[in-house]
Amino acid sequence: MRSTVAPSASSPPSPLRRWLTWALPVLAAAAGAQTPAPEETLWAAARGGDLLGVQQQVAAGVAVDAKDRYGATALFKAAAAGHGTLVAWLLERGADPSVRETFWGQSALFGALAGDHHDVAVMLLEAGAEGREDALEFAFATGLQHAERRDAMLRVATAAVDSGPLYASFLQRFRARLTSGPWAELLQRAESRPDPPPPALTAADLEPYVGDYEGWSDDTRVEARIVEGRLELSIDGGESTVVEPVAEKTFRSADGAIEAAFFGRFGSLEGLGLARDGSQTALRRSVAEPVADAPAPIVATAAAGADEVAAGRETVHWPGFRGANGDGVGDGVDAPVSWDLARGESLLWRVDLPGLGNSSPVVWGSRVFVTTAIALGGEQEQNVLTGDTGTAEDVEDSLEHSWQVLAFDKRSGERLWVTEVGRAVPETRRHLKATQANSTPVTDGERLVVVFPTVGIACLDLDGRVLWQHDLGPLNASNFFDPEDQWGFASSPILYRNTVILQVDVYGGGYLAAWRLADGKQVWKTERDVAPSWSTPTLLRGEKGDELVTNASVIHGYDPATGEELWSLGPNSELVVARPVAGDGVVYVSAGYPPVKPVYAVRAGLRGEIEVTPGDEHGALLWSHRIGGAYMPSPLLYRGIFYIVHHNGRIVAYDAASGAALYKQRFSRSGTFTGSPVANNGRLYVPTEGGLLYVLKAGPRYEELAINDFDEPLMATPAISEGILLVRTPAHLFALAHERAEGVEPKE
Repeated sequence: MRSTVAPSASSPPSPLRRWLTWALPVLAAAAGAQTPAPEETLWAAARGGDLLGVQQQVAAGVAVDAKDRYGATALFKAAAAGHGTLVAWLLERGADPSVRETFWGQSALFGALAGDHHDVAVMLLEAGAEGREDALEFAFATGLQHAERRDAMLRVATAAVDSGPLYASFLQRFRARLTSGPWAELLQRAESRPDPPPPALTAADLEPYVGDYEGWSDDTRVEARIVEGRLELSIDGGESTVVEPVAEKTFRSADGAIEAAFFGRFGSLEGLGLARDGSQTALRRSVAEPVADAPAPIVATAAAGADEVAAGRETVHWPGFRGANGDGVGDGVDAPVSWDLARGESLLWRVDLPGLGNSSPVVWGSRVFVTTAIALGGEQEQNVLTGDTGTAEDVEDSLEHSWQVLAFDKRSGERLWVTEVGRAVPETRRHLKATQANSTPVTDGERLVVVFPTVGIACLDLDGRVLWQHDLGPLNASNFFDPEDQWGFASSPILYRNTVILQVDVYGGGYLAAWRLADGKQVWKTERDVAPSWSTPTLLRGEKGDELVTNASVIHGYDPATGEELWSLGPNSELVVARPVAGDGVVYVSAGYPPVKPVYAVRAGLRGEIEVTPGDEHGALLWSHRIGGAYMPSPLLYRGIFYIVHHNGRIVAYDAASGAALYKQRFSRSGTFTGSPVANNGRLYVPTEGGLLYVLKAGPRYEELAINDFDEPLMATPAISEGILLVRTPAHLFALAHERAEGVEPKE
């Protein structure tokens, strides 16, 4: 084994990196980049608690209540971050204390409470912020559950009561619950005000609520329909019940037995909370309804080739994320369906991987390549957060890291070489589910290209020597709503002819770029006005030429040779992770985040700016669905069927030609899904974050063949080569095959 070490990089200390998070737009302007708008500078200063910076922008004429595209103001951002001095100054200058952003519909008051900034919440209430009933309820619930926070919550509650009268029904309900103690005494002196009248909704106003809803974690079903201008709900196929609006997005039956509270982000309606018989159930909009007794042509097309493996199509190389075509298909030699890791059955080899990484393995011939990031000089957390948590929290890696590429023999697992591409303290934080090595390498059999945050893009030969390398900056692919949330970079490089292409949708200046493989010279670079994304581009072949398709808040097609934009398509989700998949002159794009969660089947040759209502007829599209896209896993197109695996544990199979749903099914043992499905000889391999790997039979009906437990998180997508299934966990690499390599025992 040979080890190669590239020159190390340096990194500024942690406090400076945090300051750079919001100061980068200003620094970019100084370097000659596009000057940020004054409002952007104001909001960045508010996020960072820079009172002087805010004062300078307001003095220069920026409106104190200037709103970003989501309705958030400087006060909103400062309150959520707990910058009390800045909040006080903004309130003195007339900032609206009741400001509410439009994506989640949260107020500055809620942001302060959720962030445990009690003094800021009191300040907002004293300034007349709306939502005092919500603040009082939050304070009571939190104080009851957390004794150590009771005094702080009582101060918030006192401010809520003193700031003005409370709605009569709210006050009556709370007085009935609290009959003694300081909370009861506080409520006794509260003033009352009349309840707001229920909203008056027309049939047109009710239309967005119409649809089918399915249980998030159970089989409850609700059908919402308009009958004679009123909303009716049918639960689990039972008789319909009329529900009347009682508050915004909230409906109740006349007898009070049923209450439905609808919810959604960015103006959408994503689901409802159903309360009945003392129980509560969360439901989401139905993503697809299978076609009953699907027409024979659909099923025949979907099932075609189920037992066929074309001669000469044996998968040997798996050169990038999801294989040669980015489609996740590895037909040829049968991979195993089930195995026993403890007993070594169907285990070709297993090796430890240093550090932490979520990138997938790639294969060329007899060699397997994988990347990792190793924390130096201290203990590194070897696990990533798993489960359907919904968290936006990030992790600051304060230790110096070594970013490495490792090569293994495909048959034996022997480590052939390791190369350090760079060494530094990470310049950006990462999501709790992510690592500092998320991007999958790509190879053409002569060169291997890797991408890491902080140390950039590098090209190696297959013996591990670094041929060229470029610094790409911090690669801060952050939360679109707040760049202070840093979630890490995950887009993987792809090859086109003699170039490598990378989608760099980072905060503060995204772009698409191509570098020449031979010497690293940049061939072209195209700026992109999209929200941060984590998707990887896909190549689409068509009669008009090749197209490079990128999935982001706006879907684009480019000329991969020049970077020229050919077309754009919307609407799409604001946050995008899934990679498009292409086949037979059609590219399939899926995304699963508000304001829309579409699935598009787009014909090659599209040109111009296209804005459609998903589900409507449009000549540029083969078909589309308004909802049904998946958030994390990339879709799979295999033998006439388009499969979408949803993050929360269900799979939907569509006829690829028509978009008709063939089946929708929950996985038997559920799970949370981030890694993408792959296929081999009529079987699908689907990993879960909890360590289960499902094996399904491909086809128009759901059939589980096996469930294999790795007892480690499976965040990465598996690779397949000559019937060997390569599965990467954050700390291990497994090779599974029907037979062990001759003379080789499993490695522990």
